[in-house]
Amino acid sequence: MTDLRPAHGHGRPPTAPTAEQQALSASVREEWTGHGLAVGPVDRAAAEAGVQDVYLGAGRQPPEHVIWLGSPMAGSIGADIRAGRLPLVTRRAWQTLPEPTGEAVVEQVPQDPPETDLIMLEPLPPDLDDLERDPRWGGLPGRLGREVTAAVETGLGKAVGAAVDQVAATWQDAQQLPEVAALPRLGAVRPPMLGQLARLDFLARCGVWEPDRHSRGLLRVGREVGEWWPMRNSVILTERPIELHHDAEGRLHHPSGPAVRYPDGWCLWAWHGVTMPREIVEEDVPIRRAVSLRNSEQRRCAVEMLAGRAGWGQVVGQAGWPRVGREAPDPGNPGQVLSLWCVEELYDDHLHLLLMTNGTVERDGTRREFGELVPGWIRDPVQAAAWQIGLTPGQYRESVRRT
Repeated sequence: MTDLRPAHGHGRPPTAPTAEQQALSASVREEWTGHGLAVGPVDRAAAEAGVQDVYLGAGRQPPEHVIWLGSPMAGSIGADIRAGRLPLVTRRAWQTLPEPTGEAVVEQVPQDPPETDLIMLEPLPPDLDDLERDPRWGGLPGRLGREVTAAVETGLGKAVGAAVDQVAATWQDAQQLPEVAALPRLGAVRPPMLGQLARLDFLARCGVWEPDRHSRGLLRVGREVGEWWPMRNSVILTERPIELHHDAEGRLHHPSGPAVRYPDGWCLWAWHGVTMPREIVEEDVPIRRAVSLRNSEQRRCAVEMLAGRAGWGQVVGQAGWPRVGREAPDPGNPGQVLSLWCVEELYDDHLHLLLMTNGTVERDGTRREFGELVPGWIRDPVQAAAWQIGLTPGQYRESVRRT
């Protein structure tokens, strides 16, 4: 579907990338990462004009139905409705959306006749591999694409895709309605295309490749929308988030509210890149609720959140974890004690938690308790404290330690 022709004739680019072109790679990376993590209203007119170019450039008629929905979850449901799969949309999927949003999706998306195919989108030229193997370019376009993909996946895409997939129809549901289940599932969030578009944009701006109409349309749509589903006679486009929060490493994160919120009310909660149940983030849940989560990453994050709010001492006291060995005075922190706890149920691994007290007094006169994980073969608190700073127990007992 893509007919890209070298700007300088057929074959490999005539020269190695210039210093300006190499510098351009960094700016293109930042620009396309920004598109993938953009927040706020989209330019619908520009996006729809891009859709026209995508279809016409692929030799197809533009879609009769242009459907805008407010989140990737709504878009996924809408795509399944267009495929005739409304009976297979799960209750769990509907429950992720506010009730008015779910009703609006059904009203907005035509159900007949069902569409059973997605248009395959391929913006990159088939002979790009020749350029990627050219030692003069050193794999620069491919590296650019991978970096954009990684940043967008870390900051949003991976969590969104997993959230949609978790509430998708299962094979048990399909058994109940085999005639509907036989249709291909359209609602899955597809692999990200932004990395490919970043590569294409970079090559075009370097003057190496000239995009055709189809690819120019893909570039335009990619700059404006979130997830989208192009079908034979319909296209579903989704809005960007209205809120998006990250930690210092670019991972989805918010300590007290949604890490991402879409215009239709669909939200995800996350702690340093791990999606979390809403109540764990926003409510004062009991410790036992946190340690009962099935997912080990969620358990770990939930306990870290509660420890940050209430302190490790309270968490340990309420969790019911068994103590390992006896409480011992902290040789490196006179007047304070060390204790060791078995936390296998929290991490699905043979680990112990060393509970310590900060040697420095806080501004309010208190001392902060904190915990450090140590290997499960350590059964003595003093040995654990020594291990985590790289000393032997004897060396630690002779040290003066302030944390």
